[in-house]
Amino acid sequence: MSKRLTAVIALAAAATVLTGCDNGAFTTPTTNQLETPDYNYEIDTWGANSEVYEFTPKSHPGKFCVMLMLDNAQSMGLQCFDKPTK
Repeated sequence: MSKRLTAVIALAAAATVLTGCDNGAFTTPTTNQLETPDYNYEIDTWGANSEVYEFTPKSHPGKFCVMLMLDNAQSMGLQCFDKPTK
């Protein structure tokens, strides 16, 4: 019973924290518009195709990020880099 109570409390705490992330202290208010990535394409990989999105974060215009997501939604990754200076 103690383990179940601990799990329920942990889930309730996580849900409480996550509900505040949408428009709380962790984010700034947005216009809720969908953004278009700088580039997006699909790579034919073994087992599941990979979708790749390249974009510039609004909060860090000197960076660019690449997100890769498998079509089966089992794996994804995100990596950001400094933009090269000209």
